[in-house]
Amino acid sequence: MRPLVYYLIENFAPPAMVKGRDVLDFSAGLGDLSRYMIDAGARSVVPTLPEPKAPLDDGLDWRAGVAAGRLAAVFDAGSFDLATARMVLQFPTWEGDRVDPDTLAEEFARILRPSGLLVLAFHEFIPFEPTPSAAPPPSVEEMLEGADPGRAALVRYLGLPPREGPSGESGFGLKVPMMVTTLQNRGFDIAKADHPEVFTFPTDVGLVDESTMERMGVEAMALKRRYLADPDIDDYERPAAIRRMLVELSRLYRFATWPMVRIVARRR
Repeated sequence: MRPLVYYLIENFAPPAMVKGRDVLDFSAGLGDLSRYMIDAGARSVVPTLPEPKAPLDDGLDWRAGVAAGRLAAVFDAGSFDLATARMVLQFPTWEGDRVDPDTLAEEFARILRPSGLLVLAFHEFIPFEPTPSAAPPPSVEEMLEGADPGRAALVRYLGLPPREGPSGESGFGLKVPMMVTTLQNRGFDIAKADHPEVFTFPTDVGLVDESTMERMGVEAMALKRRYLADPDIDDYERPAAIRRMLVELSRLYRFATWPMVRIVARRR
């Protein structure tokens, strides 16, 4: 599934950002970003897993049991020059609670060296209750009734927790201004914020077999790499490149889109 929904490799952490640094890849998933950063010349890369299971036997230096809020308990202060958290801040964690951006920002500040970088990517907030009413906030299922079917399927599949919007409306994803404030209040300065690409959730995923999905994933990653891998693409040209990519991708499979935000923050 992962190769079908986002790329976020060179356009997330460009090679020049990675080279020569000690890197923490928080909640590293399949380990593809960690392997890329090793190839990009990182001095060291430590991928983590939130689950208390044995690390994957794939040659990476996995650390298991590193759930949200435990970074400072597992790693010494000032252990890393770069920390990455790619599409994990908005998800429930294995222990049944929510990943708390405030807590995580504090944890990252402790384990990063001064001037170290934190790179985040997350779903941007989208309201599913356009006009707040006098009634209590709607439940998740009430919000999803009548919503775009593809985005509703995405929320259900990923288990996105509901969030409050800037006007009190209910929706899903993280609000960029609040994330910026969280980082600034916990020892970071914002170096960059952008929309590197969009999340492309396949809406017919239940209709194809595993081998077909694997083939589609390979093709999707190759297509996205062609449009997104250049870290020097001009910010004003990126939306047009993403648009062209989506047109080509739509010929491969049907998908629902969701805007993604990348924030690069520097520890004071």
